[in-house]
Amino acid sequence: MDRQWQDRLAGSLMLVAVVLTGVLLAGCGQTSSTSGAAVKTGPSALGSLGVAESALSTMAPDAKLLVVQTAQPVTATSTPVWGYIFGSPKTGEAYMVYVTNHVSMGAQDLGSAGLSASEWPKVPGTDQWKIDSDAVYTKALAASGAHGAPASYIMGFQTYKAVGDTSTIEPFVWLVEFEPGTSGVTTSLINVDARTGAVSVSR
Repeated sequence: MDRQWQDRLAGSLMLVAVVLTGVLLAGCGQTSSTSGAAVKTGPSALGSLGVAESALSTMAPDAKLLVVQTAQPVTATSTPVWGYIFGSPKTGEAYMVYVTNHVSMGAQDLGSAGLSASEWPKVPGTDQWKIDSDAVYTKALAASGAHGAPASYIMGFQTYKAVGDTSTIEPFVWLVEFEPGTSGVTTSLINVDARTGAVSVSR
């Protein structure tokens, strides 16, 4: 694997503009509604976690969640594909599982998770994860300055910050980024704490 799992989260969230321009440009202008309109966020990330864990029950039964994120930008009317990256303390490997509509697309071995033997005991469980993706979307949108529905969004967080990780990404803090379209939404990252629901906007 040419990059560690931490870089996958940072790359997909920090460089969302590149992803959106290259992948979903054609769909970016098709949504426009008032900020009070109901938005379909689809099956939630926390609600789909059990499906992802089941996909690894044979391959890596000891797997710990490292990252959860939308696998691609999501529009207001589409169903998200959730990407979960797990790590196995026993094998030291990382595994990716995609889930959509509560159905797993199978598990893929990503190679080394890049964590030392001494780090695995520090990787927490998911008990701290209290704020689910649907609530995160609502909170982030409220803080975004939008006057309509954004064209699309991505979101994700990591559960553990590895030794040597010099990024500003903190564990259990959702990072949300919107593609504005005509909504007037900020293009800054919006942070939503997955433990408390506290919201802040990066400047």
